[in-house]
Amino acid sequence: MSVYKVGRGTKSDIVLSDTSVSRNHAELEPRDDGKVRIRDLGSTFGTFVKRKGDWSRIDEATVAADDPVRLGNLETTPNLLMEVLGDTTQVNPSPASTDMSSGIRKLAAILAADVVGYSKLMGQDEQGTLTALKHCRRELFDPSVERHRGRIFKVIGDGILAEFSSVVDAVRCAMDIQTAMLRKRFGKGDGKALQFRMGINLGDVIADGDDIYGDGVNIAARLESIAEPGGICISGPVYDQIKNKLYLGYDDLGERTVKNIAEPIRVYKVYSTASGRVIPS
Repeated sequence: MSVYKVGRGTKSDIVLSDTSVSRNHAELEPRDDGKVRIRDLGSTFGTFVKRKGDWSRIDEATVAADDPVRLGNLETTPNLLMEVLGDTTQVNPSPASTDMSSGIRKLAAILAADVVGYSKLMGQDEQGTLTALKHCRRELFDPSVERHRGRIFKVIGDGILAEFSSVVDAVRCAMDIQTAMLRKRFGKGDGKALQFRMGINLGDVIADGDDIYGDGVNIAARLESIAEPGGICISGPVYDQIKNKLYLGYDDLGERTVKNIAEPIRVYKVYSTASGRVIPS
């Protein structure tokens, strides 16, 4: 059986937005007997299970799939957490569990962005880093997404996820942001200036209210983790759509096997010298 990491970081398998959940909060391991092992990963606000009506903080415990658990202040169950993966993986699902099949499936371009070395920057200057990220979003990131007809649907600490109906708009948005950040630095000095890694994927997703789930989102997050600081990586489907429309530089990085994605994904890096400086990837 697989082991899934739960947290606020975009590199987690199950990404949650509650601020009381740590970036790397806990692990879930479904078992063959229908139960789930849950292990705390040294989270700030703790992992809890409900026993005899009271919450008990645990380092590790085995619970039923529909037993109440708490991550920080977020009350949930293992089955509901598994549904955040956006697939049908569940352990003994119960009729009372939320049914993700009620969401709307659609094709979307997903842009995943993450601040490079965010934890280190926060350790050096927490307030300065938060202020720089706030200014970057207000002055550059959010307006660029809006200008390219996109929508930010999730922000988790330093991680930002946005959807676009056009893959061309998604790539143009990413290029505009990365190019602008070469000219204007957000933060104090080169050592503390913000940099993003970005990944873009075109795929099938599930829209549930304002949120979006599914492999289409997960692949974008995996592409972001492959990109270099200041760079952009795209999937094969994105490349196929833009190669004759956007005259940028593309390097084929070959097929990559990434966590919790069944099939290898084709990865390309994107770069441009239009600004006078190369945007790496």
